[in-house]
Amino acid sequence: MRRSRLAVLGMALVLALAGGFGGTVLAPPAYPASAVPPAAVLQTAAGPIDEHYAQLGGGSSFLGQPLGAEYGVAGGRARDYQGGSIYWSATTGAHEVHGAIRGRYLALGGPAGFLGFPLTDETATPDGVGRYNHFAGTNAGSSIYWSPASGAHEVYGAIRARWVALGWERSRLGYPVSGEYGITGGRRSDFQHGSILWHAASGRTEVIYTSVPSSLLGVDLERIPTTQRVVALTFDAGANDAALRSILNTLAANGVPGTFFLTGDWVNQFPSDPALIYNAGDRIGNHSMTHPDFTTLTDAQIAAEISSAQRTIEAAGADPLPFFRFPFGARDSRTIADVNAAGYAAIRWTVDTLGWEGTLNGTRGPSFVVQRVMASAQPGEIVLMHLGSNPDDGSTLDAAALPQVISQLRAAGYGFVTLDAALG
Repeated sequence: MRRSRLAVLGMALVLALAGGFGGTVLAPPAYPASAVPPAAVLQTAAGPIDEHYAQLGGGSSFLGQPLGAEYGVAGGRARDYQGGSIYWSATTGAHEVHGAIRGRYLALGGPAGFLGFPLTDETATPDGVGRYNHFAGTNAGSSIYWSPASGAHEVYGAIRARWVALGWERSRLGYPVSGEYGITGGRRSDFQHGSILWHAASGRTEVIYTSVPSSLLGVDLERIPTTQRVVALTFDAGANDAALRSILNTLAANGVPGTFFLTGDWVNQFPSDPALIYNAGDRIGNHSMTHPDFTTLTDAQIAAEISSAQRTIEAAGADPLPFFRFPFGARDSRTIADVNAAGYAAIRWTVDTLGWEGTLNGTRGPSFVVQRVMASAQPGEIVLMHLGSNPDDGSTLDAAALPQVISQLRAAGYGFVTLDAALG
């Protein structure tokens, strides 16, 4: 029986739709695809984003109703909803981002930014206070953390790794209060109770705590409060830097940390020296801007001395908080209160080696310094030494004595700490 041309075409169309040609079923394009599928496919074929949306509760969840179809982004896919977005990539899967964290994420470029695609949904922090999302990133992991007090801020790379090692938001630092930003010679992120600095030349990170324990308020600390046999070697800078490199070399060779109190004027005179200190892994403190006797200054003048030195040291890529040493050791209750009000703990010493006095016409040598340190050895001893040379004879007795100071203290069973040990 003959069929009309129209009937034959109609049968061919039916066979095609039924998959009759060659025994292959004609299906929608495979999902996910690199190109955006037709709108009809997006509306009818459930993919990972739709599946995750359903798992979260669909339209009755916090995400609410879709605001549009899926779209391609940064090699993956996304869909926006009334209350947030779901992002998908082949390596991370589908995860939602919403609220303040989403706002920060988008401000940083979303999936196309350095954070990449999310690795988690927004999740409650273990301390029960905040929220976070982790992201794929390209810098040793990345996250955005939020709390009511701190807001939403990213933390990533080496700074994040150090924060993780300290205990995340439950560490002494708390939540991030800034994103990462550039400083001289490196990067920095600020937290509720301090900062983490990353120094490019050495690749090391440095933790700065800015909260001063109540036990350090109202005092000029003469000894670290501890029963452990530890000593803090400290070095004041205000004159020249004649002994700096020798001291740094000795500390490094013996694996001993030090704390260096710098004046702002000294930093301006030797602008590359602070980097030698912090890249060696040593701590820096504030020794005022111009090294005046604080007991002769007004409260306003004291505040200016401290803040000017802090800005100068920060401009060199370091942070002197929270340690301050009075010039000449001159202080009283008023000046200590002023130092505390500026966010610092006042640090004095257990013993002054007097190496800065020089040889006194050849009557003193390095052994004099060693004897003074060992005579005062005790748990928590704070040793005061100096970086400069004596103006009369050019000697640097502290630097010359330092190897024996370290050796004899170790022989007596002592280890070495920075002043961070005083923070508890």
